[in-house]
Amino acid sequence: APAMRTRRGFTLIEILVVLMLIGVGLTYAALSFGGYFQRVAAQRAAEVFARDLTTARGFATRSRVPVVIRFYESALRYEVERQGSTTDIAVRRFGVNADIDLTGITLEFTGDSVVFNSRGFADLSGAAGALGTATFSSGAARYTVSFNSMGASKIDRT
Repeated sequence: APAMRTRRGFTLIEILVVLMLIGVGLTYAALSFGGYFQRVAAQRAAEVFARDLTTARGFATRSRVPVVIRFYESALRYEVERQGSTTDIAVRRFGVNADIDLTGITLEFTGDSVVFNSRGFADLSGAAGALGTATFSSGAARYTVSFNSMGASKIDRT
């Protein structure tokens, strides 16, 4: 009777199957996290803008001077400043080299600027409806901020 051989280790096929399953799992996880980071970036930008609306209105009422939020959509940024001066209250830059990586921002408003007068009211006559809207997008993720003339806002995922 031949001596019984004991088999030790794994075959090459078994190792390749396990590595392939690990690769498929990692690819799926990477795709899931990529979408997550895009959603977080767009949501964070919308939240920052909603806060800046409140800041602009508060600054206008406290200092009794008009405050403008001016969008530069092609440059992926907006500025909050005193109207008629170069005093910046806030400057927000988005994109690859900025704090928040976005692929697009849009203020759906005639003139791409919102002005809060010295009493804290925004003129929304340039808006398409009763509310002004700003959209922030990162990849497929889009968040829209709807706001009224008092600077109160609501964030929706679109």
